[in-house]
Amino acid sequence: MTTFQKSTNLASLQAPTTKSIAFATSSTSNPTESLPTESRWWSAKFHLGPRTLIPPKKSTSSTSVTFQTPTDGTAIISHVCFAPNAIKGNPYQMAIVSGPRVCLYGGTVTSSLSRALSRTMSTATGITEEQEPTSLFGDVDTKTSKMVKPDRNLNTGGEPAHSAAYHSDGRLLAVGCDHGLVRVCDATSRATLRTFATHPMEEGGKSCGLPVRSVGWLELGSGMDKDKVKRKIIYSAGDDATLRIWDLSGDLSGGNVYASGGVGDYARPIATMRGHRDAIRACTAFKMVDSEGEKVRLVTGSYDHSIRVWDCDDVLNANASSSSSSRSRSHMQENSNSDRCLSVMDHGAPVEDLIVIQPTATSSFRTPLILSAGGTIVKLWNPQLGKCLSVIQTKHNKTITSMCLTSMIRGDDEVLGANGEKKKNICWRLVTAGLDGLIRIHSADVLFDATLNTSTRTTKLVARRKNGTKMKKNIYEMPYLHGIKTSLPITAIAMAPDGTKLVVGTTTGYVTVRQRAKYVPQGKKKRKASEPKAGTYAFFMRGMGADADADDHVVQLLKKKKLKKYDVMLQKFRYGDALDEALAARDPNAIVAVLEELGRRRGLINALSNRDEETLEPILAFTATFISRPKYTPILIGVANQLCDIYARVFGQSDTIDEYFEKLHMHVKNECRTQSALNQLIGQIDTVMYAAEM
Repeated sequence: MTTFQKSTNLASLQAPTTKSIAFATSSTSNPTESLPTESRWWSAKFHLGPRTLIPPKKSTSSTSVTFQTPTDGTAIISHVCFAPNAIKGNPYQMAIVSGPRVCLYGGTVTSSLSRALSRTMSTATGITEEQEPTSLFGDVDTKTSKMVKPDRNLNTGGEPAHSAAYHSDGRLLAVGCDHGLVRVCDATSRATLRTFATHPMEEGGKSCGLPVRSVGWLELGSGMDKDKVKRKIIYSAGDDATLRIWDLSGDLSGGNVYASGGVGDYARPIATMRGHRDAIRACTAFKMVDSEGEKVRLVTGSYDHSIRVWDCDDVLNANASSSSSSRSRSHMQENSNSDRCLSVMDHGAPVEDLIVIQPTATSSFRTPLILSAGGTIVKLWNPQLGKCLSVIQTKHNKTITSMCLTSMIRGDDEVLGANGEKKKNICWRLVTAGLDGLIRIHSADVLFDATLNTSTRTTKLVARRKNGTKMKKNIYEMPYLHGIKTSLPITAIAMAPDGTKLVVGTTTGYVTVRQRAKYVPQGKKKRKASEPKAGTYAFFMRGMGADADADDHVVQLLKKKKLKKYDVMLQKFRYGDALDEALAARDPNAIVAVLEELGRRRGLINALSNRDEETLEPILAFTATFISRPKYTPILIGVANQLCDIYARVFGQSDTIDEYFEKLHMHVKNECRTQSALNQLIGQIDTVMYAAEM
């Protein structure tokens, strides 16, 4: 296998000489130009654009800070990730991988990063927001850089780190390092809980493995066994072109075959998957549900231009029991090289990053999709079919190194949902960044709006028929919307889960964090300055007239549903009046429901008895009209029998009552004749079938 350049050598990359930012907002007809609406939005919310697009009278609370990680020399920002959850009232914690350290920022409102972002003016440097340099990575003041310190540093034992991934609980952090080491650390106490090695240890306690470029956690979900839900599974891949699956709660004594002299917990992986011919740079996992249940798949992207989908269900099923013996583990390791690859997709360039898009209620697809970035293009794949659904020309000049998918609320427009309820207009955007210093933003609304995708495909089909030409169609079009050029090559980009922070890492170790402006709907009054401060006694006693905050839990009092008149009569056990009220409502479903309820209460005879000609006529008319309908026949047959038994002695005394009884008799007679004809037809069919079998 070809040797690869170490990450420490990449730090010598020189930034381009230009420090200007290029924008194009003059037209919407050219696909390489930015849309004016998108430019204004990103400029106002994240300062990703020229200040001339922001109206001078319109204020924005967007803030930003640029700092350098506390690493000796200039180390590349290899990876940036956010914790999947946050404490109420606090921002999401951020992990920045740079050199031999993993720095944790912004887990609380009192952290140095949160304090730096909360300042509307840089008092330490004397530069206001209006005087801020126009370049995203312009002049960085050393005083401002020193002000932002990490909350905690996770030590990797001197080994350069390349990737990190939070567990779903937000407390555990898996880190991929050089020499094939995977460390599992506690994000709170900074302790290293376990260490996995991809290769046996040499003398002196060093591993001879290649760097681990991608790590992650397998979320087994509630649809599987209870034992598997409690287990924590890690996957890793790197420059040795091998995908490995590790069990965090694995055996520490029987599986430490990679340790030297019994030191450490370097256990074997529970599964090893090979197939790539070059380094694996990205790896991700997704779940899918089919007729057989929930399944877990792993997707890897490699420098050999291929994307592979791996089946790991048999691995998880075989390791579901915590009492598995070392013999079964060794047998699984021997069979780990079996072909688990489900599909192979050719990206056409070295793959740098992967993103999984899970289906939603409004999406136009029902199985997870994969976005792959490599070279200067992004492709959308269906991993189940191994088919490319779309090719996105990102207009990058150099390799795309990172991308992220984010959602945002646009303006105060409200759209109607499937049930007619009003909801905010949510837009989806794909953000890509590369070594050319470009940040490109594409629309991903077509993935989450089935109606938009259908109309787009119909328009293209009509245009193709008119032109009479065959064109290579993209099932999902993700047009270019906005772009910005910075002065430094970008190696990592990430967006917070709540869409409030955009983090960009560069090759020189500088990190820029952009905090978006708060969303304030138009027409909503701002909080008065005279209102009591939160946490005070006056704030607690402000009364019921105070407006609820965005994070307050509002208890909605449901109005008591008004009962129908026949329901009120049933509660009072007035069965005859309940039947009369149901007949007066002239709703067949309600009348049948009341009759069924009277039958369950054994009050049907009481409700039908003691009626004169005026009150008997409605129930007789309803029974004679609807008894032939199959939906009401079962209950009305019993009602008809009761009416005949009760009022047989009054037959002939009233012409109206006699007419309804005769009508009822005619319906019953016709139904009996129909049933007799059907029985004769069945007999004839049986005779023919018997003769055919002879």
